[in-house]
Order: sequence, then C-alpha cells, then structure tokens
Amino acid sequence: MKLGRLFLLTTTFALLAHTAARADAVLSVVPYSSAVTAGQQFTVGIYVTGPTVIHNGQTITSNVTDLSAFQFDLAFNCLVAGGNSSSCAPGAGILNAVSVTEGPFLPNGGTNPTFFESGTIDNTAGTISSIGDVGLSGVTGSGYLVNITFQALQAGTTSIAILANSDLQFYDSNFNPIVIDDSVTTSPGQQTFPTNQSLSTNVTVAPVPEPPSLQLLLIGGSMTLVTLLGSRRLSAQH
Repeated sequence: MKLGRLFLLTTTFALLAHTAARADAVLSVVPYSSAVTAGQQFTVGIYVTGPTVIHNGQTITSNVTDLSAFQFDLAFNCLVAGGNSSSCAPGAGILNAVSVTEGPFLPNGGTNPTFFESGTIDNTAGTISSIGDVGLSGVTGSGYLVNITFQALQAGTTSIAILANSDLQFYDSNFNPIVIDDSVTTSPGQQTFPTNQSLSTNVTVAPVPEPPSLQLLLIGGSMTLVTLLGSRRLSAQH
C-alpha cells in the first residue's frame, strides 16, 4: 500500500499546508548478527537518526525531528557497487525474506498509535515493496523503524539495500517531506553535514561447516590408510 493511500486514512491529511522540507533524516541498514551461516535465519533493522554535524573540529550527532510517516522499497540478492543507488544489480539467490515487522521507534513505547504496512515480499525478484508506517503524531529521536527477517539459503555475499527511488518518502506530522540524506549538504549556517548513512549493507553467508564427527571420521580413515600402507611396505621388505 502506498503512503498516499495510508494518508487518506488519516483525518489530518487535509491540514497539508507546507511543502518545504524539514530536518534531515539519516537511514542505515543494520544487521543484528555479524556471522550468518547457510540455513540460518537472521534479522536486519532499518535505523533512523539525524545527520552527524562536523563543525569547528567537533562531531555532533542529532535526532530526526517529528517523523510521522515513511515508506520505502528494499532489495536483496543483488549488489550495490557503491554509494546509494536507485537500483541494485541482480545477483545469486542467497536469501529469502521471511517477515517484515514494525520497529519500536514510531509507536514510541505504545503511546503513538500507528498504521503499519509490511509491504509485499517477492523472493523471486529479490524485493520487498512499499514498506510503510503512519503515526498519529510525530516522533523525535533515533531508533529502529522496521525489522526484516531473512533465511540464508546458500553461501555467498549479497547487498540488502533501501532503494533511493520515488517510493523513498518520509514526512513530519504536518506532512512536510523530510529529506533523506544521500549526499553532502550545507546548512544555512554553513556547517558541513557529511553523509553518514548507509542505505545498503553487505551480508556474507558462510557455508555450513562439516560436522566434527565427519572430520574425525576422515582423520581416522586417513590414519588407517597410512597404517595399512606402512604395513604393506614392511611386509614387502621381508
């Protein structure tokens, strides 16, 4: 379901009065586990915060401000060459998406009623389209918007990427668009805002290790073979 349809479900849509972009939001795709093996399930989170400001040699972190609604598409089983892309080059079928669940940020501890749309999973195409959420009010801070669980099918490396396309939309409680940073920008006060988001991450799936019993069997077999060869050589000498 597109965000436009979600907005029609809210009575405040008619209050749209401004089109100027509000404070920036920075997104990151964050794997909860650093080690993934074929056959395992694992989860990645979509984390939102404000931009990191470097001013007069000082690094200052910030929050996203008054975030009330968002939508995006996600791609996997693909490769992002570098930076943030509107597309992701198709790759091997390393993952299957299992589920998409709402993160804790927008519900704000249960105090902010939300309408969450988990999107449409297409494991053949390697996409999850139109993940979205609308809150009754805006939330300021940093946190996880969405959690996505995957099944690792086989060994290999794949990107998991938020697509920087027309479906990437974030809004405040007055339905003003919130800018998603994907390049260096400059504030009115001439402070530098370097890009510090990661719209994609690479996940490497390791092969299933051989069972210890099989390893011991191979070692035992090798030792037996060496012993037999040694015995035959001694017999031949006599």
